[in-house]
Amino acid sequence: MTFFLLAFAALIAVVAFYYLLPALDAARGADVAGRRQLSAFSMLLMAVILFVLLVGLAMTFRIHRFFFPRPIPKRTQTEYVDAWSESARRMSDPLAAEDFPDDDDDEDVDEHGIEHV
Repeated sequence: MTFFLLAFAALIAVVAFYYLLPALDAARGADVAGRRQLSAFSMLLMAVILFVLLVGLAMTFRIHRFFFPRPIPKRTQTEYVDAWSESARRMSDPLAAEDFPDDDDDEDVDEHGIEHV
């Protein structure tokens, strides 16, 4: 963006120094036909400069994406998993023998693992 603004300022300075200032000097002593010719050339130059600046501005802001968008990749279908079956798959078996300590020889513990004193 900064480069575009600097190039715009340089273009205006070059056009003003090499064309507009000499055209103003020539217009002082010109007749009516010469003034019309200078006016027509100035309008043409202004139109060309504005066109170049607008195209440069459009390229700076990448406006081509609105006219030529990139191809959209094909959407993927989301796979939905049954929550109940997934939780059952992840759950450990609470009645497995290796989960309970071996307390068969202890008389103070009942079948639920509660110790009675």
